[in-house]
Amino acid sequence: MMVNLLVVEDKDEHIKEWETVLTRHNAVSTAKDDDSIRFHMEIAKNKDEALRKLHTYNFSVAIIDIRLKREGEDEGYNNTDGVDVLKEIMSTVSCYSVIYTGQSKDAEATIENSHQEYIKIVDRDTSKTNLIKSLVEDNKEIILSINDLKYKFSKSMSSLFYKSIWPRWNYWEESEGKKEALNRHMASHLHASFLNETIAVHPEEYYFIPPLAEDLDTGHITLKDNKHYILITPRCEIAQKKNNTFQFIELKDISSDLKRIEKKDTNLNEELDFLMAKKDDELPDKQEKIEAKKRNIVNNMNKKRNLLSHGGNKASLHFIPEIRQSKKSSFGPFHAQFDHMVTINKSDSQSLESFKSGVYACLSNEFVPTLIERLGNYFSRIGSPDYSHPE
Repeated sequence: MMVNLLVVEDKDEHIKEWETVLTRHNAVSTAKDDDSIRFHMEIAKNKDEALRKLHTYNFSVAIIDIRLKREGEDEGYNNTDGVDVLKEIMSTVSCYSVIYTGQSKDAEATIENSHQEYIKIVDRDTSKTNLIKSLVEDNKEIILSINDLKYKFSKSMSSLFYKSIWPRWNYWEESEGKKEALNRHMASHLHASFLNETIAVHPEEYYFIPPLAEDLDTGHITLKDNKHYILITPRCEIAQKKNNTFQFIELKDISSDLKRIEKKDTNLNEELDFLMAKKDDELPDKQEKIEAKKRNIVNNMNKKRNLLSHGGNKASLHFIPEIRQSKKSSFGPFHAQFDHMVTINKSDSQSLESFKSGVYACLSNEFVPTLIERLGNYFSRIGSPDYSHPE
């Protein structure tokens, strides 16, 4: 698999080392004849050249030096131009980025805290050979995923362009704001084409973390006073500013219930294994006990199934999957409780801000309609009390 690599380095001796290391690496990878990563390298010796190449090539990996010599500068230059290159990458390119520098502390000080968890900072004491080895072994999956993502996006966009946009270009030219319209049309096509290929979704697809919109939007999930809520005010009402209120549904954390069921399942299976290991003469009613234990296991798993399917398809509940904030932190899973609704008046700016400030995730567009549909079904089936006819 060939991957485009940008190396941002100003010193000629280091550039030659990179060329030697990557030539040797590619020769070894080619000889393996498998899905090993090979690199097509482009060199940028300063910030301006790096920015030009970022807008010319489709890079999936970047290795960046922090301090880059500017034109006319002597050897005592002390800048962080490499960080500017990194910022441009993070705002315009899907690219696995590595800071490779002799000033690791400077890199840590200039990179935002929220980015330090996944931006790799490697000291120059690490050899270039070992850095490449680390990329293709430890980070192979994400690099290949980035490459595959770009290929599939490009393939799908090409299909739409040649089948629909180009043949109908006259219609596009007639409209104002066609660039924005084309962007929306292309995004809709990509969404539909990938969704049509889907059998089951990945847990990460349920949410946008952090949310795309800064203002409150349908599906926003917030934490207030140690309680979780999801906004269910219709998006059209919010967009057109027709709503006088915002409606939030309280989310009930069911993680402890789920863990209790899973722990019981583990214990029941261990007890079943113990029974099955017994000899018949040691346990006269062995088969009966085994069958009883299997029934207990099935009953327990049904409880789990009910918990994950809207509390046994209760009209007042809607299942919301676990929201993973980080490797060490997660919320939920939840039941959205339709009978626990909080309404905040639009004019109550203080209360509204307290909900808005706690927003940490948003239900993705594919899953908002199901939530709203079940909410509508809940209210549509409340019914009326029986009428008592006088005798």
